[in-house]
Amino acid sequence: MKTFVAILMGVMSGFLIYMMAAMLTMNMNKPGISVGFVFLFFFGGWIASAILLRRKARSVSRVFSRGFLLGAAEWLTMIAVGFIYGGKAVSAAAASAGGSEAATAGAAIGGGMVAFLTGGVSVFMVVICLAGFAVSYFIGREMKAEAAAPTLKCPECAEMVQPEAKKCRFCGHDFKGAPARAISALGTT
Repeated sequence: MKTFVAILMGVMSGFLIYMMAAMLTMNMNKPGISVGFVFLFFFGGWIASAILLRRKARSVSRVFSRGFLLGAAEWLTMIAVGFIYGGKAVSAAAASAGGSEAATAGAAIGGGMVAFLTGGVSVFMVVICLAGFAVSYFIGREMKAEAAAPTLKCPECAEMVQPEAKKCRFCGHDFKGAPARAISALGTT
């Protein structure tokens, strides 16, 4: 399950890396992207992200936490990329307009809108990613606390009881007389 989650979140990360690379390297006068570019940034980002997310993760919630933090970092980077892309769009539109003041003003407004929308969507996604991180982090902590709670094994009936128990609720064995073995949920202790 950890590998599946890492691969799924890696796809999203790879796509975002690809989009940022495309926005930064795109030639406004001759748009187009090669197959090698797609393989390098999308698939390379996907594989690198999936490996990073899965590496030494002990639980699925840990993979989710890492994925949401990686997503928040990528969306923060996307804010700067959006402003750079907007500036490139303005300069390309102004250059193709031939110096007309109206065309330059229109290009500036359009580039500003692109930067504003990219920044707004990116900030929203950062908030979503951080909320997802908080949820997965606290779920992971809660699950870890439940899994690590030690229990006692009754020497008479072999049922698991709470460590504070004075009597076994299954067979009525008195724990004061004979010591019980403490058993952790992860193994014997």
